[in-house]
Amino acid sequence: MACIAERLLGAHADLQVIALAGRDEAALAALKQLAARYPGRLSPQPHTDTIERLMASADIVVTKPGGLTTSEALALGLPMIVIAPIPGQEEHNANFLLERGAALKAFDLLTLEYRIGHLLAHPARLAEMRAIAQALGKPAAASEVLATILKQVK
Repeated sequence: MACIAERLLGAHADLQVIALAGRDEAALAALKQLAARYPGRLSPQPHTDTIERLMASADIVVTKPGGLTTSEALALGLPMIVIAPIPGQEEHNANFLLERGAALKAFDLLTLEYRIGHLLAHPARLAEMRAIAQALGKPAAASEVLATILKQVK
């Protein structure tokens, strides 16, 4: 993760990165060391229960396309760059996002660097991806599911 952050920060002077290390203390320590070299541009974060707040401050999310992350990003209308999907559900999620235009895929660090640079240089494309993500998002999904269940038990 620190390698990815360093590569992106080195390639794009106007980029700010929020990097989530989860419960990986070694990754968090490496990110904190790196943050000292990029003051105000890298914000390393440990595990959080408020991911939606961090996502709400982002223009793009670089992530594996897991179900919860994908759902959160779409609910917020957040374009994605997907990396390293696990065969099965993550692959299906990635294909769904790619086919509809809400995400791009990065196969390696060079591709990731290019994709970020391209989106930063083409704000209209980023806005188009955001609109697609918003259209696909279902921010009220939990309430709708609950209402459906309650109707069935009455």
